[in-house]
Amino acid sequence: MRYITSIQSGTRSMRGIAILGILLFLISWMMPGIAMAEGAEPPNLVQVVKSNKSFPATLRTFKEEVSKAGWSLLNTNNMAGVLSERGFTLDPVVILDVCSGKYSARILGNDAYRPISAFMPCRVSIYQTSAGEVYIARMNTGAFVQMMPPEVAEVMVASDAEIAEIIARTVR
Repeated sequence: MRYITSIQSGTRSMRGIAILGILLFLISWMMPGIAMAEGAEPPNLVQVVKSNKSFPATLRTFKEEVSKAGWSLLNTNNMAGVLSERGFTLDPVVILDVCSGKYSARILGNDAYRPISAFMPCRVSIYQTSAGEVYIARMNTGAFVQMMPPEVAEVMVASDAEIAEIIARTVR
């Protein structure tokens, strides 16, 4: 019974951490003028890399690099396409869900860490601006890992390093 209580309290703690992270994200996104401390800048919650390739070439190359790295492409969400069906005209925006089993299994295999699944899989957005520039964006893992248990932080940092390399190879 003590073990079950421990898991339940761990799950509550992880749920609280996840909610806190989301709240911090929303606050810093909606009110960028509010600093965390006097003179301190809120962390950049998104990392953005410019691609010198066209949108289609960037998207194609990213998918190829994901596969070469041994990751899986779980979903492709064509946001501009979905919204155009509803009468909105947007420049291209595609959100891709990618996953590496060697990382996700380490988190999902522990009941206390399962609330972290709200941040999984790794989401990467490839979009084109109205000026025709193409960018790849993803969550800034470094802004969140301080709120995570050490083992989860370790997994997230390692996973983030691989995603960064995939993106670097994509934009070359």
